[in-house]
This record gives sequence, C-alpha cells and structure tokens, in this order.
Amino acid sequence: MEANSIDKKTFQLVENGKPLGELIYENIFFSKAEIRFEDSEIYQINPVGFFKTSSIVSKNGKEIANLKMNWRGQIVISFLEGEEFVLKGKGIFHDKYTIENNDKKKLIQFDPKFNWKKFRYNYSITFNKNPQDILLTLLGVYASNYIISSMSGVGSGIDNNS
Repeated sequence: MEANSIDKKTFQLVENGKPLGELIYENIFFSKAEIRFEDSEIYQINPVGFFKTSSIVSKNGKEIANLKMNWRGQIVISFLEGEEFVLKGKGIFHDKYTIENNDKKKLIQFDPKFNWKKFRYNYSITFNKNPQDILLTLLGVYASNYIISSMSGVGSGIDNNS
C-alpha cells in the first residue's frame, strides 16, 4: 500500500494500483484537511487549540475522533467509540512512523520517502495483516505529515485558521 503525493496538497492512498481514498489539505501548511473515499464519504480534520496540537475529525458535522500530540511527540488517535491508537516516530531521526494499539502491538508502519524532484513526500505503508480501517491509515498519513512539518518548522508562526 502507498500514499502518494499527487500535488502539493493531496495524498492518494493506493493498493495494487486501486485508489482507496484521498487526504486533501486546504493549504500547503498541513493543518485543515479532508479525507475522501471512493464511495463519496467525506471526513473533515480541523485543528483546535492555541498551539494547534489537537485536531477534531468529523463526518457530517459530527465529531467521530480526535488527534492530540502528547508530551512525547506522539500523536494519540482517539475514536469516540473508545478505540485509541498511538502514532510514534521510530529510529534516531524518526525516519519511520508506526501506529500501535493499546496493547502496544504495531498495526501499521509508514516509511516516508522524500522526492527531491517534486519536493514532496510519498509513503510506503506496511502492516501485519490487511488493515480493516482505511480511515485510520489516512489519519496516520495526516499525523505523520503533521510531525514532519512540525519538526521542519513548516507551519511556525503562521495562523492556519484561514
């Protein structure tokens, strides 16, 4: 599975050449975004809080999940039904990211690859078994992008409420 950056604001999730969904940012600062699936389902991701370290995921105006950065620099993805996952950077330079469940079992791994010609990231995505939730995978791409842009200072000093 791959998440390919098809332009500066859009990542397309693809498996065996078949598109599964898209993560589309409102602007190039990786804050507000929406997730679209092939069956026309749409989810909105909106940052909240003064430092924008939290985001709310909603569908049709109803909150279904939230993403919060913890003090370790990890992003906790909490669904309102009670499921909780953690996206963690791995390696000395956080060159890989994993999503783990509450039992600390690795479910999904994201390997970002920087394309110098296009000046964008693509992700190679691996998992132990076929992921049941494409939404969780796209939220993982969103969270990985957030961490990468935070570490590189892409959004520093910019108000992303527009």
